[in-house]
Amino acid sequence: MTRPHTLLLLVPLALACGEPERQATPPPSSASAPDPVPAERPGEPASPAAIPEFRLRLDPARHTVDGTIELEVPRPETIHLLFRANWEGYPGLEDRLRRLEASGPGGQLSVAMGAGDLGTGHHLIEATRAERVTIRFTMVLAPARESGLYHRASQLDSEGGHFIVGDLLPRVWLGRPRGGAVSAQVWFTGMPSNWRVATLEERAGTGYQIDDIIQSVFVVGRLRTQRFNIGPRALTAAIHGRWPVSDDRVFQAVNRIAGNLHRIAGDGWSSGDHLLGAGRVPAQVPGLSTGGQVLGKSGVVYVGGSGPAEIEFRHWMRTTAHELMHWYIPTGFSFRQEPPRWFSEGFTDYMALKSLLVGELIAPQDFLDEITERLNRYQSSNLYGARSIVEAERDFWRPEVYRYIYDGGTAAAFLLDLAFQDRGASLERALTQILRSSPVTDDVLIRELGAIRENEWIEPWLVDGTQPDWDARLQRYRLARRNGTLVSLDNWATNVLGSIRP
Repeated sequence: MTRPHTLLLLVPLALACGEPERQATPPPSSASAPDPVPAERPGEPASPAAIPEFRLRLDPARHTVDGTIELEVPRPETIHLLFRANWEGYPGLEDRLRRLEASGPGGQLSVAMGAGDLGTGHHLIEATRAERVTIRFTMVLAPARESGLYHRASQLDSEGGHFIVGDLLPRVWLGRPRGGAVSAQVWFTGMPSNWRVATLEERAGTGYQIDDIIQSVFVVGRLRTQRFNIGPRALTAAIHGRWPVSDDRVFQAVNRIAGNLHRIAGDGWSSGDHLLGAGRVPAQVPGLSTGGQVLGKSGVVYVGGSGPAEIEFRHWMRTTAHELMHWYIPTGFSFRQEPPRWFSEGFTDYMALKSLLVGELIAPQDFLDEITERLNRYQSSNLYGARSIVEAERDFWRPEVYRYIYDGGTAAAFLLDLAFQDRGASLERALTQILRSSPVTDDVLIRELGAIRENEWIEPWLVDGTQPDWDARLQRYRLARRNGTLVSLDNWATNVLGSIRP
């Protein structure tokens, strides 16, 4: 039987237990795609499953977590620990582990750092007999000074933080690593008395039972929380840190964004409990910064900087809308392989802007300004006219390539949507048709997105890199680029979202 997810907000009594805006750093690999682990070998006797017990003492002032792992080893075995290290785009993860030692009833055990074959985070401990092994480690969670990708790794400071468990804690195996989910039990201690914990994990006594380390997220701090019921699902927003605007404005924005996601996605947004942690960027990260990510049904979004409060808030709303849309695009679609990023990121960005517009969180002209910025940047790329969006994906992690793909996908979604709207339809209706296909293939995308004559340009754009006449098509819908932005030629009120208004 599948265990239902529940959201826990606990007062920690004595428990027993986006990149800076416009930065050209490529986003790292998804935390949902863990380091590769060898598959089971046919005929090989299985090692016993390890259910580690983690006891984590938090020290917010020092940005550290002192961890203890208790593990029953039923026979002489090599214990494998795999910490996340060398995360693309985020420097120094392998340096956060400052101590690793192990002992049993008979004394210290041999620890071989980096001796496994899965990279620098793969460490080996030799248990020479059946015994209960205690492993101790210290993890430093201060953000890398030069990294704007703070939200991609676990963080802890005096105001709070978030723990991406697959990044903070090692996966643990007896015998050798093997694929599949790694379960664990976790207890927290050492938090300030007014801190709480928000998570989707199930409470187990004074701790938590985690079914899959890779998909687990915790938000900690002096949390301010609010729960929203949205169709067949619930979303709890947990705010921590000093914000430039009132908590009420943050909660109101989350409610509107999530409500519009529900209208756009329908059954494409899975039912059940969801969690959004909203935090402040650590002070040592320079510039106006926003960033976020989604893992399973949990997400974290951060904002910070030295700019005016309203500018910070707008950047946070845009990032939040983008990240929440990832609960729909691409996760709601049954792709045979990884979805193309012009769709999974470009369409996500466009639909996020739509959700802000229909929620009246941005004005119509602001919406057009955002679209124009992406279209202008796309057309000014040195890849424009030289490489198709599909061909460019082979080099996605190069900064100039990933921005080209994001912006091109956003501009394409806007143009497609204008044509659908002109026919009394909408892009979200086309996405619903795609959602019903299993599996989703390139042919399905082309067929549904090019379902009307005005959108037949999508196939040559994808297959051959043939660019549509962007300005001519925009003018068809009474839009033109003037003075660096899109303007309506007949005072059009940017009613591109009429089809999903409540």
